[in-house]
Amino acid sequence: MTQTPPFPARLLAALLPLCLTAPAFAGEAVQLAAIEVSASTPTQDDTLDGAQLQKAQARDLGDVFVADPEISVGGGGNPISQKMYIRGMEESLLNLSVDGAQINSKVYHHQTALILDPQLIKQVEVEKGTAAASAGPGALGGAIRYETVSAIDLLRPGQQYGGSLTGSVFSNEGWRSGAMAYARLGAQFDALVSVSGMDTDNYQAGNGQTIANSATEQQHYLAKLGLQLSDTQRLSASFQRSRDEGVRTARANMVGFPHPVLPNDPIPQSLDRDTATLNYSGRQLGWFDGVEATLYRSEVDSDRTDRKGRNWGETLTTSGADLLLKNAIGDHLLKYGLNWREEKSAARNIANPYKLTGSGREEMRVFGGFVEGEAHFGSVTLTGGLRYDDYRYTDNHHQRYASDGLSPSAGIRWQALDTLELRAGYARALRGVGLKEAFMLDIAQWKNNADIKAEEAQNAELGFAWRDGGFTLDGNVYRQHIDNFITTFSCASSRGGCRGNLDRATIDGYELSASYRWGNLHLGLSVADNRSDIGGRKFNDADLGLGTSTGRTWITRAGYTLPDYGVELGWLGRFVESLDYTPVGTTETRSKAGYGVHDVFISWLPLKKDTLRLSLAVKNVFDQHYYDQATYAWNGWQGKTLGYPEPGRDVRVEARWSF
Repeated sequence: MTQTPPFPARLLAALLPLCLTAPAFAGEAVQLAAIEVSASTPTQDDTLDGAQLQKAQARDLGDVFVADPEISVGGGGNPISQKMYIRGMEESLLNLSVDGAQINSKVYHHQTALILDPQLIKQVEVEKGTAAASAGPGALGGAIRYETVSAIDLLRPGQQYGGSLTGSVFSNEGWRSGAMAYARLGAQFDALVSVSGMDTDNYQAGNGQTIANSATEQQHYLAKLGLQLSDTQRLSASFQRSRDEGVRTARANMVGFPHPVLPNDPIPQSLDRDTATLNYSGRQLGWFDGVEATLYRSEVDSDRTDRKGRNWGETLTTSGADLLLKNAIGDHLLKYGLNWREEKSAARNIANPYKLTGSGREEMRVFGGFVEGEAHFGSVTLTGGLRYDDYRYTDNHHQRYASDGLSPSAGIRWQALDTLELRAGYARALRGVGLKEAFMLDIAQWKNNADIKAEEAQNAELGFAWRDGGFTLDGNVYRQHIDNFITTFSCASSRGGCRGNLDRATIDGYELSASYRWGNLHLGLSVADNRSDIGGRKFNDADLGLGTSTGRTWITRAGYTLPDYGVELGWLGRFVESLDYTPVGTTETRSKAGYGVHDVFISWLPLKKDTLRLSLAVKNVFDQHYYDQATYAWNGWQGKTLGYPEPGRDVRVEARWSF
């Protein structure tokens, strides 16, 4: 698909004069110290390190989150068809952001809306369960914040410019390459430019079967410019473009099946994401101990062409701004701020087989504010937050909706012993009536019921953390409710179908994680399980936009470093127990088969410094044939498995030269 220069490039061109007319600069570039306020929810959250993702040669979302038992990524081995679930809740219930830019609404339910090169990730913050007030509006199931690398992250002390070249080959099947350049320009400016691409053929499953229509091509571009306004203030601008394209079935997460009206033929498809952000951060600015402000715009474009030559697809444009202020009041901490987001979706070349009227366009906006704090009283820490959000939404049938409400949260942490912390908390979140999935504006113009209510989530959680020398043990139990979940269903009042509220969905679960570090050896074991209920049954694969059910998941891991030789070794096992459930299209109970998968990696610095890194990773060492339990698999109406199996053994070899 031919594109004009992307809007983020034009936006950044407009923003650059702001950088050039900034206040006078002072001193050498300084990385700002963070002023942190713990979230007002007691969830067992995670921060993933981009360096480890590089060593394990992560190339898609499944690789990024494979070590977390509370996160499942289904859809097979094609990155475009992968969907992520936290505690059984689909990614569409989360707040997702890249460098502060929110990417939340759905484009097409058979594919993801977020494609990103994992090799560009600096870190990933995962907030599980109903999120804290500061996570932004509508974080019913949590939040995931991706942060990409900057020049100041990569430049060595005293280095003014540098770069890297990366090349990888995959036995199952394809290659990846990338080039990056970064520099410090004088005392105030720093810049980074990165280009990478990945090309894979149809992969093989563990039984040796070649999976048709699973090949993909990806290109990723990242440009960042940083400006040190003073020792305590920094301004940065970034632009990202990611593109995925290939010939895959119209429902990219399903194999072909006969259907007289809605065929599933292999057709050319592409997905593009362009994102621009402008970030300001400062500390010790008069009354404020910390200030963070973000302005962003993101555009996702999905494109398909069928065998008859019809070209169609969807666009989703998100614009927003966030302001966060921080204050330290003695031993106590406070943060507060504002969030604004506007989303617009549209379908191109509408088919409209149901002869419904509709504009093919929708828009919504949300404006909110929050306050969140942390108070210390000896061994007890109290946390709390409150946010208010106001939603406005106009659908493709010119119906207008308004939703607003408060989302409180509170928690307590007690340092019962030097080695033991106990925690408890409760959080609520509201998400107003908002955009339909953009695909629903096209061939299935589902009509909103007039009385749709806002969605509400609440999460109660108990947890503990034990720290004693090199041993750690963490655990959480939780109960989560989602009321008034908005979804689509058949109805008599609209030929295409209706969109409205369902009853309460409930998820109960737990996570337990242990780790031990002794010298250069690191060992870990974790387990997580959740049980969902909606209408007296577990979530099934067809509960799109809500979630799915998976069995109890175990993660085992081990790592060992040989610093004298510049070698690091790692092993990870992911084991999922079988699960009985009722699939869509049948009343019979079936079982999702359990499986165990092993991954290993070796990372070697032959020059004993980070100029040259050689890596070997083997995914699915024993060539296990399996379907991830988060994959849309068995369908009762069709009487067969529709989803794609996971890739079999994949040997990946990579060389990375940094200069």
